[in-house]
Amino acid sequence: MSSDEDVAKLAVQCEHLLGPTDSWTPPEGYPDGLGLCIMDAVWSMGVRYGGVRRVVRRYRALRAEEGADPDVDGARDLVVAIEGTGGPVAFADVMDNRHRTSTRSGILKAEAVLLCARALVATGVESAADLRGAVEPMTSAAEHAWRAVPGQGSGISWRYVRLLAGVQQVKPDRMITRFVSRAIGRTPTPNEAADLVTAVATGLNVDLRGLDHRIWRFQSGRG
Repeated sequence: MSSDEDVAKLAVQCEHLLGPTDSWTPPEGYPDGLGLCIMDAVWSMGVRYGGVRRVVRRYRALRAEEGADPDVDGARDLVVAIEGTGGPVAFADVMDNRHRTSTRSGILKAEAVLLCARALVATGVESAADLRGAVEPMTSAAEHAWRAVPGQGSGISWRYVRLLAGVQQVKPDRMITRFVSRAIGRTPTPNEAADLVTAVATGLNVDLRGLDHRIWRFQSGRG
C-alpha cells in the first residue's frame, strides 16, 4: 500500500472523527520554560498524564519557594534546581515520584531529566527559544545527546520536548500510533506515524501541533 494511500485514509479518519478543524488547537506547552518542557517530556513517557501534572505542580511550588519563576526556567536552571535538592534521588523524593524510564533496569526519571537538561546545555540549547530556533548542526547534536540518555533512545520524548517548546512536531506515542494504525489498517513505526500525521496536516492546511493534540485527546478518551 502506498504512502499516498495511507495519508488519504488517515485524512479521512481525522475529518470523520476529530470534529471541526478549528477545534484542533495545539497544547499550551511551555513557550518560555524549557525546564518544564524537559520534565514533562521525560516524565510523560509510558504513564498516565495526571501523574505528570502533579510532578509539574510540585516543581512549580519548589521553584516558587526559592523565589524563582518556573515558567521561565531554562535547562541550566533545571540542572541547578535538581542539584540543589541533593541530586536526582532527592529530587525524585521532592517530586514524590520515583518512576523509572523502564521497569527493567531503568534509571529514575528524575535522573533522566537531569541528564537530558545537561545534554541540552552542553549542545548550546538552554532556553525554549533556543530549541525553537535550532538549526543544523545544533539540532542533530542536541537530538543525539538527548537520545543517548537511558530511556530516550526511541526519539519520542525528543519530539515531545520540541513540541512543548512550540516547534511544529508530532509526538508519536502509543495514542497517536493507535489512531494511525486504525486508519491505515496496520501498525506503523513511531517515525512513520509521525510522518503520516505531518503529511495530513500539510494536506489539510492545519496546525501540526493542533492535529497531534486533537488525535491524542480523542484516542485517550478526553473528547
